[in-house]
Amino acid sequence: MATTKKQPQALAIKLSRERRAGKEIPPPPKGKYSEKTRQKALRDLTVGRQRKKAAAKRKRGSAQPKEMPKRVAKKR
Repeated sequence: MATTKKQPQALAIKLSRERRAGKEIPPPPKGKYSEKTRQKALRDLTVGRQRKKAAAKRKRGSAQPKEMPKRVAKKR
């Protein structure tokens, strides 16, 4: 977690990370915080709601058989 001395900033970072992780935390009420902050919260919510796809390398790796043939060193 990010280190900061200011409690409100630390709380804002935590809320943003939780929204991006998929928790349904509503944006702050209108009028209490700036419009920029509300828009950022809404953007974080949409990112958290989107389903993330596995990386292409990870997909290919899981499609291969579980046990790979072992390479045997040649005796000289």
